[in-house]
Amino acid sequence: MSADHDDRPVLVSEEGGIVRMTLNRPGSLNALNVPLLRALVTALRAAHGAGPVVIHGAGRAFCAGEDLKQTLAPRTGGPEELRESFEMLQDVTRLMSSNPSPVIAAVHGFAVGGGAEIALAADMVIASPSVRLRFPEVPIGHAHTGGISLRLPVLVGLLKAKELLLTGRWVEGQEAIGLGLANELSERPLERAMDLAARFAAQPPRSMAATKRALEVSTFPQQEAVLRLEVESALHCFASSEAERSFAEFTSSGTVAGAR
Repeated sequence: MSADHDDRPVLVSEEGGIVRMTLNRPGSLNALNVPLLRALVTALRAAHGAGPVVIHGAGRAFCAGEDLKQTLAPRTGGPEELRESFEMLQDVTRLMSSNPSPVIAAVHGFAVGGGAEIALAADMVIASPSVRLRFPEVPIGHAHTGGISLRLPVLVGLLKAKELLLTGRWVEGQEAIGLGLANELSERPLERAMDLAARFAAQPPRSMAATKRALEVSTFPQQEAVLRLEVESALHCFASSEAERSFAEFTSSGTVAGAR
C-alpha cells in the first residue's frame, strides 16, 4: 500500500489554465484528517477564479471519508476543536460552490461520507464504472457536516435522499448515474475531467461564472442556515455514548477508512 503524505496531503498544479488538486493520502485511501482538510481549504481559496478546477484522489480511491485511525480533534479531543474541523469541511463546500470557475470531481474507487460530500459539491462529477459511494454517518451514530443534507435531496429527490442517508448503503457506478450522483462514467475519470476542464478554460469566464452563481443561489438559498444546523447536529451526535459505542463497533469490524 502506498505511503501517506501528511506533509503534502494535497498536491496542486496548474496546467493550461486548469488547477489540478490531488488528495494525497493514498495509504489511507485519502481519508480525511485535519492536515488534509486544512490543505484543501487553503488550495481552494487560492484557486478562486483562477480557472477550472479538477479534484481527484491519488492511489486507489477518491476519498474514503473520515480517517478512523485518527481524530478530527487531535490536539484536545474537545468539541471546539471538533467544530473547527467540521467548519473546514463545510468551507470546502462553500469554496467549491462559490468558485466562479467550474469545479470537476474525478471520482474512482471509494467516495465515502465526507469524501462523497466533497465530490458532490463539485459542478460536475466524472466517475469510474467501479466507483462505490455511501454515507455511513447515521449507522455509526454520527451526522453529516458537508452540506449534503441540503444538496442530496436536490440531486436525487427527498425520498431517495432519506433512504441513502438513513441506511448508509452502497451506491455503485450505474446506479450513481441513474440517481444523478454523477454526470457520466469513464474508465479514465481524471483524463476525462481534464478534457472537460480544458473545454471550460476556453469558454468566456464571465458567462460561466454568472450561470453558476445563478444556479447555486436559486437552488440553495438556505445553504448557510443548513450548514450551521449540520455542525450543531454533528456536535450533539458526537457527544453521545451511543455514538461512541457504534463508532467503536464500526472501527473494529474490519473497515478501512470508513469503507466496508
